[in-house]
Amino acid sequence: MWKNKVHYYLRFILGMTRSELLGLLSLFIFLLLADIFSRWMEYQSRQQVMDSFQPTYWTQTLIEMEKSNQASYRFEKRKFSSSYTRTQPTRFQSRFPTHDFKKEIKPAWKIDINQADSLAWIALPGIGPAFAKRILAYREKLGGFHRAAQLKEVYGLDTLWVNEHITQFQVGKGVFRYLYINKADWKEFRHPYLPYRQANLVLNYRKQHGAFQHWEDLKKVQQLDEAVWQKLSPYLSFEP
Repeated sequence: MWKNKVHYYLRFILGMTRSELLGLLSLFIFLLLADIFSRWMEYQSRQQVMDSFQPTYWTQTLIEMEKSNQASYRFEKRKFSSSYTRTQPTRFQSRFPTHDFKKEIKPAWKIDINQADSLAWIALPGIGPAFAKRILAYREKLGGFHRAAQLKEVYGLDTLWVNEHITQFQVGKGVFRYLYINKADWKEFRHPYLPYRQANLVLNYRKQHGAFQHWEDLKKVQQLDEAVWQKLSPYLSFEP
C-alpha cells in the first residue's frame, strides 16, 4: 500500500518520469553501497592496527604502569604512653598513639619511542588507534627518533600534549636507519626533512666531484641550505 502511495507522489505529484525514478533509486543504492564500503574499510584499518600489536612489549608496559600507580605508604607508630598527676587528681594527662603518614609517589613509567608498539602508545591518555598509527608511520619514514621533541612533528599531535608527557619518553637506541650520502641512489635518497631541490643538488655534486668525506665537503655544494642539512645530520652517514 505504501509503495503505491510513494509511487503516486513521485510520479504524479512531483511529475517524475519512470527513468527519473529509476535513476533516483540507483543513486540511493549507490550511496548505500558506498557507505557500507566506507565502514568496511574503516573496520579493516582498525584490524590492521590491532594485528600490529606486540603482546610481549605490552605486557612489560602494563607491569610498569601497575608499579607506578601503586603508591607506597609508610607508617611510623609511636609508643603508647600515659601519665597521671598525683598532686592534682582531677587532672588527667594522656598521650594517645599517633601515626606519621608519608606518601612516596614513584615517577611515571617510561616508554621507548623507538620500540613502542601501537598498544603502548594507546595506553597513554589522549592517544587512540589513529594517532598510534600516525606515530609509527612517521617513525618509519624518519628512520627513528633521535629526540623526543620530534613527536611534535606528527600530524595532528598537540604540542602541549608532547610537552606534558615528554619526561616519560626515551629514545632508546635512537636512529635505526641512516641516509648513506655516498651510496644512496635517487630512489633511496628520500627523507621527510629533505626537499627535492636539496637532494638533487647533492646528487649532482657527488656525480661531478666524487664521494663526500665529511661535513665540510657537504658545505661546498653551491646553494646548499645548511639549516636543512643540520636538521638532517643525525641521519647522515658518510661511509664510502
